[in-house]
Amino acid sequence: MKNLGEIGCFLGLEVDKLEKGYLISQRGYARSLLKRFNMEESKPMTTPMEPNLKMKKGQGKELKDAKLFRQLVGSLIYLTITRLEIAYSVGIVSQFMQCPTNVHLDADKRILRYVKGSFGHGLWYEKCDDYFLNGFVDADWMGDVNDCHSTSGYSFNMGS
Repeated sequence: MKNLGEIGCFLGLEVDKLEKGYLISQRGYARSLLKRFNMEESKPMTTPMEPNLKMKKGQGKELKDAKLFRQLVGSLIYLTITRLEIAYSVGIVSQFMQCPTNVHLDADKRILRYVKGSFGHGLWYEKCDDYFLNGFVDADWMGDVNDCHSTSGYSFNMGS
């Protein structure tokens, strides 16, 4: 690992020390995913998932070989270490690992196209003197069309 005064890289994590704080990202890993899944020439997207998208089990044509889908989901799960804004979308597509369809693969690829258009995103830790704890919670009550379960999420932030 290089000195943090420059750019550090460890297991795909890149640490940029800037004047006002630190940016932790996985830009190199994200670029390697685009290359690995032949998405380098794809059109970038502005959102990781269509708004109000409800996917169902068995919706679409079943994939003959689900290996690509599962590899892409696993790779995206690793990318959520620094890309929290894709965690919800990746969680949704990961529900279809057992029997994925072309609809689920398309949603998976859309997330990757979003990543292509947002390489600069990551975790920003700003230098500050005042540390405070913020918490946020949200849920969609019975929003899962497959089993009517609720999906919830939470985020706690310390400092910046």
